Amino acid sequence: MSRLSQILRVVLVTVLMTVSLSGCWFRNTEIRDRLERGSTPAVVIPKGLDEPVFVDLMPVPEVDDPKGLGKSEFKVGPPDSLSTTFSVEKIIIKRLGDQRWVFLDVPPPSVWPHVVRFWEDNNLAIENSNPATGVIETQWLASEEGTGEKVFESLKLGSFLQNRKTQRHKLRLRIEPGVRSGSTEVFLEQHSIPMGGDPNDVEWNQGSDDVELESAILKALAYNLGENITDERTISLKASSLADSRTELVVDQDQPVLKYRLDFNRAWATVGAALENASINVEDLNRSEAYFYVYYREGQEVKKGFFKRLLTRDKKPEEDDGNRYQLRLVTQEDEVHVSVYLDQSLLPDADIAEKLLKVIKLYST
Repeated sequence: MSRLSQILRVVLVTVLMTVSLSGCWFRNTEIRDRLERGSTPAVVIPKGLDEPVFVDLMPVPEVDDPKGLGKSEFKVGPPDSLSTTFSVEKIIIKRLGDQRWVFLDVPPPSVWPHVVRFWEDNNLAIENSNPATGVIETQWLASEEGTGEKVFESLKLGSFLQNRKTQRHKLRLRIEPGVRSGSTEVFLEQHSIPMGGDPNDVEWNQGSDDVELESAILKALAYNLGENITDERTISLKASSLADSRTELVVDQDQPVLKYRLDFNRAWATVGAALENASINVEDLNRSEAYFYVYYREGQEVKKGFFKRLLTRDKKPEEDDGNRYQLRLVTQEDEVHVSVYLDQSLLPDADIAEKLLKVIKLYST
């Protein structure tokens, strides 16, 4: 290759790179200019002409600015981590009062197919199945009497030994997004009637008739999920609507609020467990009046456990425990809202309150 050819080749490559980079610069400038201008009015078609359907390929969304930062300049840091900073078992059975459920650190769309397969593999005939709502309901299934384990084994036999079966059961399983983002909670309700009994007499959402049977099925389900759910990355697109967490932090320039879509008992227990997991010093609490008094400072180190701190709450707080805040829980329809106060009426700095609520949200399970 001649020297002239080499020079021409270098010049051609340089020109192509310059054009490519200029195109990227122009594209980025065009996008920035459009964001600053906002959306332009739609083209008006003269009367008498066909009017096509216009689709905006680059819609400019409305800016949600609850903290009033629109005209401020600041450096954007990396996004919050999607994982928590403390260790949690992947699949466990949790209990609060008389209620128990299976907890998984897996999103609901990944759980749904395995739950359906568990029902089918155990011969529990499904009558209704709705992945959009996360509900599976069996037919009325006949069984013998006995302990929860014996009844479950009898249900799995189906019509075999039908003449020895004296009662019928209906199971309703409900999959819900967990309190923490990316997790799932599986609930089960069971009701039974004698053979020949009227199914219309059953009232749902009242707790299971046979707690032993409910426990036996949940244990078998948890064991099955533990063996299979990590081996197969199956998801259900129809169950994708179940992916949202039941916890939401609403940011506001005056008073941020942490919202739980839970009943009060569950929300109270969740906040208490989050404070323990985050090692936030609890000075006092009052369940009847729904508040926690805590000491919090940014970046505080892990200290002694929640219950030990609670038992020694009369001790003068250490200098590095931070400032004293009141966490107040208020029931709003089907939600519980958690807000931060300095005392009964005075609000703290909104940024500090937001950071404290973020920590509680992060450690909620």
